[in-house]
Amino acid sequence: MNVCPDCFGVRGLQRRIIEIRPGHDVGRCDFHPAKKGVPLEAVAALVDTAFHDNFVGGIADTYAGEPAGDSLDEVVFDLTQADEETVTDAIRDWLIENDHYWPPDGEEAFYSDEYGYTRDHNRLAEPARQRREFRRSLIHGQRFFNTEARELIEEIFRDVHQQRDNRKHGPVYLIAPGQLQSRFFRARIANDEAERETIEANLAKHLGPPPERKRRAGRLNPAGVIGFYAAFDLDTCVAELRPSVGSIVVAAEFTITEPICVLDMTLFGAKPKPQDFYARNAQERAAQWNFMRSFMAEIARPISSGEEHLDYLPTQAVAEFLNRHHQFIFAGQMRTIDAIIYGSAQHPGGKNIVILGKAAVVGPPPGAPPPVDPEEDRWPSLSFMDADPAAPRIVPLPKTFVKHEVAGASFTTRRHYDIGDRDGEDDA
Repeated sequence: MNVCPDCFGVRGLQRRIIEIRPGHDVGRCDFHPAKKGVPLEAVAALVDTAFHDNFVGGIADTYAGEPAGDSLDEVVFDLTQADEETVTDAIRDWLIENDHYWPPDGEEAFYSDEYGYTRDHNRLAEPARQRREFRRSLIHGQRFFNTEARELIEEIFRDVHQQRDNRKHGPVYLIAPGQLQSRFFRARIANDEAERETIEANLAKHLGPPPERKRRAGRLNPAGVIGFYAAFDLDTCVAELRPSVGSIVVAAEFTITEPICVLDMTLFGAKPKPQDFYARNAQERAAQWNFMRSFMAEIARPISSGEEHLDYLPTQAVAEFLNRHHQFIFAGQMRTIDAIIYGSAQHPGGKNIVILGKAAVVGPPPGAPPPVDPEEDRWPSLSFMDADPAAPRIVPLPKTFVKHEVAGASFTTRRHYDIGDRDGEDDA
């Protein structure tokens, strides 16, 4: 039996048939004589791979005494949406006949009309297991020169730039100077008037990252390592400071002077593109998407004071890996991640950005003389990088300095249920 792409309704399968068709010279399709065909066995082999990668089956007792899940015929139809029942039946028969197993070794058939089949979610949970192992390895195991953690994180983030949501948007993209996302806010609490005047006189120094010796550990940077944290709107920027009512907050806008390559974690809050069972690495992509959703929540969640030195370790390691070691070709060049965008836990709907490494260096606006600070010394580096400081790639925007008094705080809540709670029991 010869078939062609038009015999099937699943686009992923149609695409794969078109890919393999040049390798088969069997004449025309039996159902669409104007189309070049491929042997049904070649299509059944594609279905076999997609079936094994995404479904598990077996006899499972249910209340009705029937196997749990969908029948073999139902799954084959879902994977093919064949126009002709004879095609579906032929693929099912091929799968059963070519099901390789050896009963003397205790092996059981994978395909059977007596089985029920369900989606295999164990593979989707694999990155979550890897994430837990990564955290354990860093926090409770070997912290430095940890090859185990390095291998785990490489596997988790492999080809993340190729992910797409259901609007075909990717999480990795370039932001160029002058674009909407090229401007962002930095703020700090300054209750003393003289301090506010000092900040306004040198925004690059006093609202930019502190000198090397004074850099504290942040969610995505270890102590002493540069990280430029900002928000895309002033309300989010102020909320991230968690200031007390009555505090004076000063802020200014900054912008980039060169393009930056960003990983936008907020994309993983959207629905992923519908899974194509026939796409290469389809399971790995779906599993990676699930991991990114959990990692996005981990970046945004508040961390209790005093626990930062441990809870920050995994996210710091991820940021350093993405910025220093995760190399990939994007927009025609070999790149690493310059910045990470993530949602705000303090201001729902707001977005933060942290710019990393050399892209995070802040300088004065164009045309302004560089400030001279005799008290600022450079901390000797143990990273074996160039001793010369990197050129500034972020500058403050003139006339954007503002001062605000915090007049009040608001808190957003949502209903919470513990595992043992039953819906509605406490509503009476």
